[in-house]
Amino acid sequence: MIHKTTPGEDATNHVGMSQTSEAPLFVVEEVICAYPISTFYDSCPRYLFYALLLATCVTRWTGWLADVFLGAAATYAGTAAIQAFILVSNPAKRNPYESITIPFVPDNTSLWDSFPSLITGADHIELSPAALELDADAVLAIVVTAYLTFLPLQCWSRAFSHERARYILFALWHVLMLAGSICALVYWPTLRDTPIQYTFCYPDLPPMGTVSSDGWESWQRTSTWNNSVWEIFSNSTMFDQLPGVCFYPCFNTTQILRQQTTLEATVATGDYRIHQRSKFWNEVVYSKRYIYSLIVLTVVVNFFLLLFKIIPYRSRLPSAQVRSIWAERKSIFNGLRKDFRSAIYVSQLHRTDLMDSTREKLSVWRPAGGLFTLHALGSWFRLLLEYGDPLCVGI
Repeated sequence: MIHKTTPGEDATNHVGMSQTSEAPLFVVEEVICAYPISTFYDSCPRYLFYALLLATCVTRWTGWLADVFLGAAATYAGTAAIQAFILVSNPAKRNPYESITIPFVPDNTSLWDSFPSLITGADHIELSPAALELDADAVLAIVVTAYLTFLPLQCWSRAFSHERARYILFALWHVLMLAGSICALVYWPTLRDTPIQYTFCYPDLPPMGTVSSDGWESWQRTSTWNNSVWEIFSNSTMFDQLPGVCFYPCFNTTQILRQQTTLEATVATGDYRIHQRSKFWNEVVYSKRYIYSLIVLTVVVNFFLLLFKIIPYRSRLPSAQVRSIWAERKSIFNGLRKDFRSAIYVSQLHRTDLMDSTREKLSVWRPAGGLFTLHALGSWFRLLLEYGDPLCVGI
């Protein structure tokens, strides 16, 4: 965070500051402190991993050859997924912000040629040492690619889908990739939220392009960051003890699975400057929507494929033979349409027969017709004679 002042304001009210805006005691430049991508996740191993996944898809109809390619790719992706678990469970500790008073440098200074990311028009900044973990990008690319590859292999590979033991191992690897993708996506926003980092240099000693950390010594920070910076640049003896020509507070940070000496700092230019960073991360967030959409779509499709595996069904065309299904698409559609119409016709016919039989059973005249037969008339006549005699006697 940078606090601006007007050029007319006097920013030289710090104790011991005996310099003017034309010749400041030190200048501040924006830098990027990051742990570079590990050799294990560098370009060549990742390209080899993508080639192994492609070879697995191409040789999906074979048995042992596809197992060799997938085994190597699964081991590499499994390692990346485990690192994603570790990064999420052990995030880097965030230091509180501290205010540092800095010499005022006007916007029209002549130092821009030596310091392309110079902080101008400010008399103090807010500093919170932190560092980027660039392995997070590589891990995210690996686990998401491995998870998305599971879908075509499950659909089209008979070798992976028809053998029970192989399918179980394949499904477990798929679950591991899904969990790794979720953890990598959870950790990824921390890169965007990393505080802006600064380096402090003499005006006549600009920093080199990229500086590696030689470790951190306790004397470089005595009490607060403000006092430490001013003591180092006010004391030539302390400045000479620095490992470089500039002072990098971000070298005081640590990261799990990383050595402190692997931390690097480079001058922030282009999209990584303060005024361009929001635009850059907006583009990144926009691309993340595609990743989320692909993962959700893959989860849904895999769920339905799992239902087809659990629910038994018979088909003359295996679902793995996509070409056969596409070639017979018209006959399949016509068959489904005929079966649908037949089902509707049979249901209507059965409903009509059921209604007719119900009407016959519930009809009043059919059971009442038995009361008017000859046998029934004789029974009625005898009944009248038996009950008619006592009535006649009484009369």
